[in-house]
Amino acid sequence: MTRGALWAGVILAALLAGAGHSGGAAAQEEITEPDSLAAREEARFEAALQHLQAGEAARAVHLFRTLAVSGHGAAQFNLAILHARGVGVPLDTLEANYWAWRARLLGEDRAAALSTALLAELPVAARNTLADRLGRDLEALAEAGVYAAFMARGRVEAEIRSPARLPEAAEWLIIASAFEVPLSRDLRDGLLRELTDAQRLGVEAAAREAFPNWCRRVPPATRPASCHIPEREWDS
Repeated sequence: MTRGALWAGVILAALLAGAGHSGGAAAQEEITEPDSLAAREEARFEAALQHLQAGEAARAVHLFRTLAVSGHGAAQFNLAILHARGVGVPLDTLEANYWAWRARLLGEDRAAALSTALLAELPVAARNTLADRLGRDLEALAEAGVYAAFMARGRVEAEIRSPARLPEAAEWLIIASAFEVPLSRDLRDGLLRELTDAQRLGVEAAAREAFPNWCRRVPPATRPASCHIPEREWDS
């Protein structure tokens, strides 16, 4: 796919990214916002789209960034596009990669083609800089109880890091599977098949040691049943 053809698709996707969202006819950042967090995010996202369509890209960037930092996948996707095109913000391929992959790794399917194309533009050193940044942020999300971040963390080592670190990726996916993150078992098993028997046993041992530590670190209120040691033992 050429870059021009890619942009034609992602720009259309960005403009339609709010199609599944409900919003008022005059969603603006100055209006009184609804009470619920989801409704407030919805209003801001719709306002950002309206600014973008009105040629006010800098105002759209501000709203998209606020939402992106809080984990809004569609806003992350749109922010990646604006960074990649240099619209409303300086052209920045590395920043575009960061937001495209943040969106993709945590479930925004529309970011898949964009993130793949953008990653191809990075040299090895920049890919590893991206992997380090994503790794830090995903580990913070995992510790905050975003369990999908465990699987995403493994994918960083398998799909972004160059060369790929498959044993490390497999260790994260074993932990994600223990936390019952959807789809993590298939990815885990696929990676384990690419390792030698010695590597596989080493990864399993590392994950077995790391798992109870992560059970201590995640919020008690969201701690899954797989962390089966009594509460008082985790917190001792």
